[in-house]
Amino acid sequence: MNQLVLHRLETEFGLKPPDYFLLELVPLIEMIWADGKNQEPELRLLYDFAIRHVAALDRLTNGEVAVTAEQVNDFLDRFAHAPPPPGFLNALRELDYGELLTDPHERIHEEESILRYCVDIAAAAVCEYPFGLRERVLESEKVLLEALFATIGSPR
Repeated sequence: MNQLVLHRLETEFGLKPPDYFLLELVPLIEMIWADGKNQEPELRLLYDFAIRHVAALDRLTNGEVAVTAEQVNDFLDRFAHAPPPPGFLNALRELDYGELLTDPHERIHEEESILRYCVDIAAAAVCEYPFGLRERVLESEKVLLEALFATIGSPR
């Protein structure tokens, strides 16, 4: 993992070492905030992913607790329930989210899951009713999805 980026995240944005285990949640958080607000259906999807992610971490560490429920809730309180600080999401894009996963098979599965959850989040809530035929997913969300597919979905 890029140590300079991690140092910047710690000093500029207050990232804590347990947060490193939760960086895979960031694309979902970014998708939630793409329209400028977090909505309940989006947050439900994020929490579902977080639970699955922590369970996968527990499997990878043979039952050792990598991150506690309190640490997960703290992370989500800081970044999903309030808008992330300016520049935070862009700084995190410089990281390879999958680097924390050691098993290549698990990594591929995790990336597919991240992208699938991002699509679900984009479609989970709309800002205005009625919406046009192609307006359920906002243009800002479509642009972000394209960027995430290019970044996360690209072969490594």
